[in-house]
Parts: sequence; C-alpha cells; structure tokens
Amino acid sequence: MRFFGKICMAAVAMISTLTISAQSFGGLLWDRDGMMTSDIYELSQVGFGFGSARSMALAGAFTSLGGDVASMGINPAGLGMYRTNEVSVTPMMGFQRSKNSAESWGKNHINRFSMGNASLVLKVYEQSNTKLVSMNFGIGYNRIADLNYRYGYHSASDPSVSPLRSITDAFSLQMGQGGVFPQEPNGPLNYDFRDSYYWGGILAYNGYLLDAEQDALGMYWTNANRIGSNAGVGHTLGVESRGAISEIDLSLGMNFTNKLYVGATLGMQIVNWKRGFYYSEDYLYDGEARYPDGTPLATPAEWMDYDQMVNISGTGINFKIGAIYRPTPSLRIGMAFHTPTSYSLERDYQAFMGTNFSLSENSNDGDLTPVLSDKGENAWDMNSPSRLMFGLSYTFGNMALLSVDYERTWYNGIRMQGVPNGFDISKDVYREQVKDSYKAANTIRVGGEIKPLPFLALRAGYGLQASMLRHDKSEYRGRPQNYRTSAVTAGIGFSLGRTTFDFAYQNIRNKMTEYYLYWADDAMGEVNTESPLYSTSFRRQYAVLTIGYRF
Repeated sequence: MRFFGKICMAAVAMISTLTISAQSFGGLLWDRDGMMTSDIYELSQVGFGFGSARSMALAGAFTSLGGDVASMGINPAGLGMYRTNEVSVTPMMGFQRSKNSAESWGKNHINRFSMGNASLVLKVYEQSNTKLVSMNFGIGYNRIADLNYRYGYHSASDPSVSPLRSITDAFSLQMGQGGVFPQEPNGPLNYDFRDSYYWGGILAYNGYLLDAEQDALGMYWTNANRIGSNAGVGHTLGVESRGAISEIDLSLGMNFTNKLYVGATLGMQIVNWKRGFYYSEDYLYDGEARYPDGTPLATPAEWMDYDQMVNISGTGINFKIGAIYRPTPSLRIGMAFHTPTSYSLERDYQAFMGTNFSLSENSNDGDLTPVLSDKGENAWDMNSPSRLMFGLSYTFGNMALLSVDYERTWYNGIRMQGVPNGFDISKDVYREQVKDSYKAANTIRVGGEIKPLPFLALRAGYGLQASMLRHDKSEYRGRPQNYRTSAVTAGIGFSLGRTTFDFAYQNIRNKMTEYYLYWADDAMGEVNTESPLYSTSFRRQYAVLTIGYRF
C-alpha cells in the first residue's frame, strides 16, 4: 500500500482532476507511475473530422451527408449512398505549436507526416426492384487522435518567496508521510524499491539531494544540508509527446428505397503514446550558500535533472450505428451512436536523475542514477465515452450544400474496468473521480460547399467543443487539461472523371487549464510547497490531400 496521503487522495475522488484540496501531492511531474484519470480523459478526445480531405474541410459535419469514406467513422449509414466502388488514400502533414506563460525553452513545435486515411468501398449488392436497393461494404484505416506535441519553458523562484522552492521539498514530505526511510540515518536506500510512486524521492536521496536524519521524534527527511536557504530556484521543463490513436473500420451501409440509409461499423483501435518529461532545477545563491542561521553549507547543490518516460500502447474495440433519412431529395436528416471504446492498455514507466554539487574536500560531486524501469505485467482496461450525433444537411441542386452537426459526448461515463494487481486505486474510486470531475460535452460542427464549376468545389467549416470540466477550470491545476477546442477549416476539390483530388486545411486551437509542476500538503493538509503556476496553449494545423478513384 502506498502512503496515507495518497489513500486520502483517492477517498475524496479527485486524484487526476488535481483539485488542490483533493490529494497530498500532485502536479505535472507527479503520479506518472500509474494511469490517472487525466490520462484516460486525454485518450478519450477525438479530432475534428479526421478522415478524408472533404470531411476535414467541412469540420467533420458528416452525420447526415454520406457518400464519403469518412462515413465509416462518423455515420456508417452514409456508406449506403455509394453507387460505385471507390479506393482512396489521404496523406497528411501536421504542424503543432505551443505557447507558454513562462519564457519558452527548447522546441515548442512538432511537424509530422502521417497517413490520415486509406479506404476501400465495394458495392456488394444492387437490385432496383426491391426495397433494399443496394448494399456497400467498406474497410478503412482512419487516424482518430493526434497525440504529437511539444512544449518547454523556464522560470525562477525568488528565495524569499516561500513555498515557491524546490521539488525536493515535496519529495521530503512524500517520503516522510509514506514512512520510507533507510534502516539507519543516511544509510543505503536500494534502487530495487518496487513501489515506483516513491522513485522521485529515492532518486533524489541517492543523488544526494535529500538526507535522512534523526532527532528525538525519529527519522525525518530534509534537503537543508544540500540546498541553501538563500537559494533561488530556476525551473526548466521540457515535455514531448509522440503518437496517435488509429482505427481500422469494417463497415456496412444499406440503401432502402433511396430514402432511408442504415449502417454499422466495427472499429478496432490502436493506441501508441510515448511521453517524456524533462525537469531541471538550478540553485542560484545570493553569495555563499547558507543555512537559515547563516552558517555556510559545506557542499551546496548546483543543479539537478529529473527525467521521466511513459509509454502507453494497446488496442480497443467499438461499434457505430447510424441512419440517414431523405424526406425530400434535397434534405437529409442523420443520427449516429458510437459505443464506448473498450481499451486494453499496457504501460511502461522509467525515471532517472542527475545531480551536481560545489566541491569541497571529502565531498561527493553528485550522481547520475541508473534508469529505474517499471514494466507492468497487467493491462489497464478502460472504456472511453459514448457519443451521440445528430445532423441536418440541405443541398441546393448541384450548386451548393450546407451541413450542421450536433454531438453529445458523455465524458462522465469514462470507466476504468481493470487495474493491475497491487495498484491501490480501485475501479470504483476511478468512477467517482470521473463523475466528480467531468460532465457531458456539446460539440457543434458546421460545413458548407459551393460548386462554381461542375468539376470544382470550394469548402469551409467551423467546429466548437464546449468544456467538459464539471467545475471551474481553476480547480484543475495538477496538469494541463483541455477544456475548449475550436476548429476553422477550408478546402478545395477537383473531380476529373473517375479521379478526384481534394485538399483541406484545418486550424485547431486547444484551450488548457493552468497547472503546477508540483505541489505538496503537509500532514495537516496545508500547502507546504508548490511550483509557480503555468499555462500552455496548443495550436494544430493540418494540410491534407485525398486522392480517390471510383470504378
């Protein structure tokens, strides 16, 4: 079992939403040893119409339109509108940019090439004199979510402004409340300690940033011998995330009397998500490093580097069903439902630390610790939110169309179905965390297309996803969490006989909550130490080309 503070944290059901009053320790650099609710939340978000260039140019407003390979992942009933076979590929370039409240450090962008979509639609049945006019089968690869981003910055805490100090202050509280001590003061503390929740403190101790001392009340942790009371702390952070969620769709769409279209999709998802967290502290002294009483430190710390790596991989499965009705040739009404995606995920965690000190006689100059690695033997099983979509579209002859979608996504329905053996947060606690932290979110998508020439189409769209956070965003300060997404899209299409060329551009902005790098409560529940408060915003741009051939 982990320490008392973390159990209390779980009991009040707010670990990963990271409300300050909900746990003893937290922040961006904390809780990386296990799957937190905020990780599940990030995995549950999807983009605006990833698929074909046409669907992306219309901001994904395809619940009622149909006749496009993107229908497999949005509303499979649209597959029933195909009158020919089609094969298409969609390469995509993504450009991610970050903006921080602190002075930027390192690279704050990623440019990536990927395959957005590859699909095949085949007509498997056609009969004009029956109610079932046609039936089409589709198989496609679709990119569901882009997990590529990078950001970094640095800032400084003045030594006179307590508790804006060092992460080692939080480590000392964590280790003390957890009762993790060597057998004797400043004795050995082995690296094979298997509870990875304590690895940050263990690395700091073995890197000589913490000492275990003893007084009349027993042993306690302190960094007073290593970091002078007159030290300002320079904070440097670098975060890099790589990966995506992709889906392979098997779809069937049917056409009844050219008025009613129904369809279903079996979606099989692939998750590949790798993140690295680099954190560094520089200890900046006003003259000679000193204790609070003015006594000089023999060997003051100069800097530390703390690196953590988290890899998540696995698979998921879901179902999509939908219908489109055409009461008139120009009007289309669509509805689709996506079941929760049932995921089985594996998670690897690694951490190491480097330290350096001002040298004096018989002193140690620091350490570069081994890389501690935790490869879980059991899967994390979870369900993403369910989604319900409604769409309305109208075509103005062969000249133009307008499409509007509304989506309801139940983020409060996220569920953890299984946790590894020995992990001290239960499925029921995860459920309460989700219910108390998130709510259902509304998304609006609008897209339009005009055809000034029979072979030329001009497109534009807009999408907005409202907040899915149940409480005010100021209460989610443990990690940056997306609370609002907007998308502006545009595109152009050319139809040259059986071959089509479609181009699309998407500009997506994510608004994120403010967050701490770390914070800690003492045994009385009072905030004892915390980093400065930061904010980071993301902008993603995509340039997409779809080449299609109908036969």
